[in-house]
Amino acid sequence: MKTMFNLVMFLFFTLALTARSQEVLGDYKWSDLAQRGELRAGAPMMLDGREALKIENTNAARWQVTLLEIKHPKLTANVYELSGEIRYDGVAGDGYLEMLNIFPPPKAGMPPAQYFSRTLGDSGPMRKITGTSDWREFTLLFDRTAATGAPTSLQVNLILPGRGTVYLSNAKLAQLPGVKLGNALYPNSWWSPWRAGWIFGWGGAIIGCLGGLCGFLGALGRARRLVMGMLVLMIMLGLVAAIAGVVAVVQHQPYAVWYPLILCGILLGTICPYNLRVLRRNYEAKELRRMAALDVSGAA
Repeated sequence: MKTMFNLVMFLFFTLALTARSQEVLGDYKWSDLAQRGELRAGAPMMLDGREALKIENTNAARWQVTLLEIKHPKLTANVYELSGEIRYDGVAGDGYLEMLNIFPPPKAGMPPAQYFSRTLGDSGPMRKITGTSDWREFTLLFDRTAATGAPTSLQVNLILPGRGTVYLSNAKLAQLPGVKLGNALYPNSWWSPWRAGWIFGWGGAIIGCLGGLCGFLGALGRARRLVMGMLVLMIMLGLVAAIAGVVAVVQHQPYAVWYPLILCGILLGTICPYNLRVLRRNYEAKELRRMAALDVSGAA
């Protein structure tokens, strides 16, 4: 039980370390923008207990509209994001949100430099806008590491290739000091897909080697206490992984989080108990043969 407690505490300590910090630079309410005459498109309304901006394209043609412009954002970190929640109904094709990042001209006499980030992913908070979806998070991320200085303005656009209705919650602009873009792409994730591959790749290799060592020693009938202890430890590790995987599913963690945890739980929870029974019988059989040999030699 003490070992199980230590494993659980280690897991949740590891998850706590993955939490990222952010500094909110501005909250943008559509009703306030409308009152100040700064709302570019759409109509503020209350929907599902939250304030939202309704934008509807009634034509089959492609439609682009500017929703928000943030002038002279007070950014000091390299990675920043505009985030909120989005819901949409009957969107034809693949629509997306776009954040134009406008920087000073790289040289005198040149036009301002413009870079964009778009929600065109297949999953996560940067996935595309298509079909119908209940409320979900959206994120427009940008890394200005390669740019010279801070942006002079940010422009948020909505692009719909055809008919559809989109609802956006109030948005916030935040910067992420000390965070790399690869990690920021998964804002609420326990770890990134790259880190998942590293953790579970090395973890799988280590567990595989331990399993092979258990099988080798078990076949020889050696180190029974060590082999039994390692198998029990791996069974408990599989249980912890399975529990963490279920929690990840409930929390809507990305595929790279919940899938390897559940897979690890299933594999360790099925293979290790089977090997434990087989090797225990093997040890008992070898012990019986040894005792029988001792009896025979004693009788002689």
